[in-house]
Amino acid sequence: MLIASKYEDIYPPPIQDFIYITDNAYTQKDIVQMEYDILKELDFQVTTPSSWQFLNRYSKLAHSDQVTFNLARYLIELPLIEY
Repeated sequence: MLIASKYEDIYPPPIQDFIYITDNAYTQKDIVQMEYDILKELDFQVTTPSSWQFLNRYSKLAHSDQVTFNLARYLIELPLIEY
């Protein structure tokens, strides 16, 4: 739950909330250790790379403006209609 909330939410809940939910069955150290174990088992590959993620990263590195970014985003999404 902690990993999913960190991935999806802008402001994930603090670990103390998870400790409270479990009625103090786990400590902060236990929760962080389990999070690490899960991510290590997944080899820290939580998501698959997509063209949008590549474009987002590349546009930041290239310092492209908003118009160029939006045009490129349109062009990478255009083939999805044909698919």
